[in-house]
Amino acid sequence: MNKIWYSIQVWSGLEEDIKQKVEKLLEEKGMREKIERIFVPPPKEIEIVFSPEKQVTQRFYSGFILVYGELDEEIMNEIKKIKGVINIVGGDKLYIFRTEEVEKLISQLAVKEIKPKPRYQFMQGDRVRITEGPFANFIGIVDEVKPEKGKVKVLVSIFGRETPVEIEFTYLQKI
Repeated sequence: MNKIWYSIQVWSGLEEDIKQKVEKLLEEKGMREKIERIFVPPPKEIEIVFSPEKQVTQRFYSGFILVYGELDEEIMNEIKKIKGVINIVGGDKLYIFRTEEVEKLISQLAVKEIKPKPRYQFMQGDRVRITEGPFANFIGIVDEVKPEKGKVKVLVSIFGRETPVEIEFTYLQKI
């Protein structure tokens, strides 16, 4: 049997956990040599909504783990028994992933620098509360939104005068 790429469909959000369980299963059964590589697509972006406490990580191919190796019926059945595994795609009777396709996908995902991308919900004229920093609990009005910097210029009343303050998205809350 030749080594080919398989895709293990899993519950979204459990990719890393199930990858570790598959590796542990292979070690216990003495079948580690049959699997050359297990790949979990990395997070796509981290969206920050209103505050640092609310972060959402999304994956490129949420709910999938890619495996390169020889999976016989015994291994496939053992993997399918792991809680959170839905199905295994690949092999003789199912769609076979071409190695070139998967290698290209992996190189694209690995090369691309993935950095947090804030999802802002602020527009000029919005009333906001500053949640952290020296201006915590101040209320102001959004004057300018700078999505490329992840900041907002807010007009805050200090000693009766409108003062522009540049604040990060994560330290603001819409009122």
